[in-house]
Amino acid sequence: MNRHQSISRWKLRHSLIVWLGIVLNMGFVIPLLFAPAWFLDLFGLRAEPLIWSRFSGLLLAIISVFYIPATIDIDRYRIFAWLSVFPSRSFGVLFFSIMVFLAHQPAAYLLGVALDGSIGIASLWCLIRIVTLEQEIAEGDG
Repeated sequence: MNRHQSISRWKLRHSLIVWLGIVLNMGFVIPLLFAPAWFLDLFGLRAEPLIWSRFSGLLLAIISVFYIPATIDIDRYRIFAWLSVFPSRSFGVLFFSIMVFLAHQPAAYLLGVALDGSIGIASLWCLIRIVTLEQEIAEGDG
């Protein structure tokens, strides 16, 4: 397989990973917006008043919308692809890790670490592969 085909495959993988992350985010957004008490009870969490839980769901929905352009045209919206990893996913991991391990918040928040961490690492790996292959082509190795 030539490098151009390989780049196309990595771009497709990146798109699929980001869409998976968006779908997983919606698994938090929808219940946080429409049934926050029920959703938080599933994890043994409390948040009063519930408007803050709803607001966090709304913010997660807004962030997720900004992931979409890079899934459609990663060449045109490359900066969005990088921003979805740094700071978006990586700061989510950092925030929830600090809250659980240093601020003694419930371990249920580690679900945020697992979600953002896995999607962020997979997305980062794809971006690194894309850039590496593009550099090889630009240097005449492809």
